[in-house]
Amino acid sequence: MTQPVAVVFVHGIHTLEPDYHARMQAAVEAALPKEVREHVTFRSVFWAGRVRERQKQYLDAAQAQGLFEQNAYRLLVVQGLGDAAAYQKTRSVKNSAYYQIQSDVRAVLDELDGQNMPDRPLVFIGHSLGCHIISSFVWDINTVKQWGDGRAAKEDEDAAKFAEYLAGGSPFRRLDTLAGIVMMGTNMPLFTFTFGPDRVMPITTSRNDTERPAFPGAALDDATLDRVRWLNFYSRYDLLGYPLKPLNAAYAKEARISDIEVAAEGWWRRAIARLLPVLAPAVAYRAHTGYWVNRRVVRGAANLITAVATANNPPRKRSHFAFWQRGN
Repeated sequence: MTQPVAVVFVHGIHTLEPDYHARMQAAVEAALPKEVREHVTFRSVFWAGRVRERQKQYLDAAQAQGLFEQNAYRLLVVQGLGDAAAYQKTRSVKNSAYYQIQSDVRAVLDELDGQNMPDRPLVFIGHSLGCHIISSFVWDINTVKQWGDGRAAKEDEDAAKFAEYLAGGSPFRRLDTLAGIVMMGTNMPLFTFTFGPDRVMPITTSRNDTERPAFPGAALDDATLDRVRWLNFYSRYDLLGYPLKPLNAAYAKEARISDIEVAAEGWWRRAIARLLPVLAPAVAYRAHTGYWVNRRVVRGAANLITAVATANNPPRKRSHFAFWQRGN
């Protein structure tokens, strides 16, 4: 029996429109088997409005004063650094981009939760900073879920309300059905240098012996649990996207995490970069923005969704994960 699956996109930099995910969604849907496609619900989180207008105002003002000309590379840097600077956890929930962006993610999950499928598996697909948003969102929810009796009463009003919201929520809302993560061009490693590798843990691990890890979801059945994967697609020419395994031993030994190199920039651009290194910045830009339409990324996402949806079906001869061993 094919089980329903919810897929949620979370964008990163170089995103200006709410339909940023449309081309990839269409490609993933086309790659899904027909018997799976009708059981998959797609949604997207659009958080760019929190920061894009502020960035645009600054760039427009600087250009109007003749200080510099805007171009795609400058926009990539401003969005890359500006988004990361905005998404910093603060003590106060008020006027915090960190919590506002997380509320955008939560709103999408709430809407899906309202469809009365409390045990439906969830798959996140993130790009760039969106990968860090997903990881921190999952980590934060798991942290609050571990609070013992009386902890919420010691927190401020916002934290107490959030703890109550989770305590009364479905397994889906609590991320207890999180079954898959697809990351594209993640810059997560860049957020770890403050702490050093010994203090950085993937969401697949626990901080102590009594705490459950955040991923995979605690409510998944054994068959679905066996299909859980965290796929991290990166290009060696993408200056803003990185593999996760080199972070530390915890990431390196996690069997569910796979770093998968793809030519997100396109093979001909990769060849040009090798022959003419001076053009590498242009190739890096294309690499970071090219994952959405890369065929191997699309196929990987579709295979993961299919594997989760058909977890309770009789096993097939060909593994849904066989593509990992093939070329880009």
